[in-house]
Amino acid sequence: LVFFGLSNQLVVSFKEENTVAFKHLFLKGYSGTDEDDYSCSIYTQQDAYDGIFYVINQYRNLKNISLGTLGYEHEESGLKICKQQYKRGTMLPSNDTLNIDVSTET
Repeated sequence: LVFFGLSNQLVVSFKEENTVAFKHLFLKGYSGTDEDDYSCSIYTQQDAYDGIFYVINQYRNLKNISLGTLGYEHEESGLKICKQQYKRGTMLPSNDTLNIDVSTET
């Protein structure tokens, strides 16, 4: 039972330490402190794009910037981004009505 507990603790520690490492690697401007569950942040569209491009660049340079054994096997494999959205939509501010074409494009 003691060995099981120690082994389980090692797994938990490994997960927590890797989560912190990945936050530092992939979250732009990560300060090392997480916000509580009740806080919220508001970002502009450009902030969102900057964050996504930061993740992509960090992922592409992962072998060069990480101290551990992080990386990917082949040059062609790895990160892919897929975006799916409605083709067209309009909002009427006068009565807060959305008019959305339900067909999507990827």
